[in-house]
Amino acid sequence: MTLAILQMADTPQIESTAVMLRAAGYDEIKVCGPALRDALVRAGCDTVLPVSSMIALGYDRLHPDFGEARVEDVEHCSLFVEIKVRNVPRIVERFPRLAGKVLYWRVNGAQPEICPRGGDEVNLPCPIVTACLWYGTERYRWGSAAQGVACDDQAHHADCPKQEMGDQERPRELPDPEAWHRGLAASVRLCDTESNSYVFWPPYPRSKDYDGVDRRISTKDRYREPYCMCHSVRAWGYRQIIDECKALGVAMYGNNSPAGQVSHAQVPGIAANALCLVHLKSVDCPGWALYEAMLAGCPVVTGRLLNSRMLAYGLLEHGETCLEFGVPASQEYGRGDMAFDKCLEDIRAALERLCDPAENRRIGEAGRRRLNELMWREDRDGDSFRKFMARHYG
Repeated sequence: MTLAILQMADTPQIESTAVMLRAAGYDEIKVCGPALRDALVRAGCDTVLPVSSMIALGYDRLHPDFGEARVEDVEHCSLFVEIKVRNVPRIVERFPRLAGKVLYWRVNGAQPEICPRGGDEVNLPCPIVTACLWYGTERYRWGSAAQGVACDDQAHHADCPKQEMGDQERPRELPDPEAWHRGLAASVRLCDTESNSYVFWPPYPRSKDYDGVDRRISTKDRYREPYCMCHSVRAWGYRQIIDECKALGVAMYGNNSPAGQVSHAQVPGIAANALCLVHLKSVDCPGWALYEAMLAGCPVVTGRLLNSRMLAYGLLEHGETCLEFGVPASQEYGRGDMAFDKCLEDIRAALERLCDPAENRRIGEAGRRRLNELMWREDRDGDSFRKFMARHYG
């Protein structure tokens, strides 16, 4: 029995990760139980949550196949998966046996940084598997960088000086933000087996909940209000326009959001009937709310800020698979001017455009097809992931 222990913060992430790890030969997957969580917290780790807290936020319960790992399980596990890079050294210090057995599974789609709060996301202490597309660029794919420019040769790479805290010029204004971000996005290597970063569009294990959605039947071309699905929606960059978006009829669901929390099980019905999803987040990785809307064929309205900061143009293509609002990030390591007036103008125009049933179906179905093309699949991508894991973990 090959055991992997997951330290993650939401149940869809646990289930998605398990799909890939099982394909790579990890036949027993556990989440951290109470005593192990306590040990991690005492070692200085943060964002260590029980599954019960995830369920309290509306996420589905885990399948009973997922057991809870005890402290003693660490002594025979083959892999420990952690979502915060700053926790990795603390985990290895507390459990020395895990040296060389920790995998960083980053769930933040923004550009990697070195900062006191987040830790060193550039010079990594272990391999990384992530939906953050930045790690698929030459600048970050080796998990180490000299002044932010990664080496493309392993022998030379081993001798590279590390980028240090404060080396980044933050924020840095970009002369042509759209072209800069699109150029990086075009260079992303997906499912790369030769570097220290495996970058992919995650699988969604409960996609079958959305396969049967036919919005021509569920809506009969009479849509319910547009919606946003985001916990603490005022905390993601668009605080200044939340009230105006509510006035436009956008229902904002989530813990500490105006329309309140809904259970995960209610989301397919919401997405099946809504005019669209208005995604009021300035960054994501890639975002289960986006996935769920697109899997239902529900059009998504997303910020150019988010699309640029995530390098997400392969999925989110204005006028084809989504409608965009606002402006792209004008700064490296920052947002820049968010142009809130333009955001509102564009959101109003998108809502009006999507009232046309033919246009609504065209964009929604194009988004559904694109996401299904990109999502990690074992039949297509399993070999690359097995190769990556074998290269780093034997």
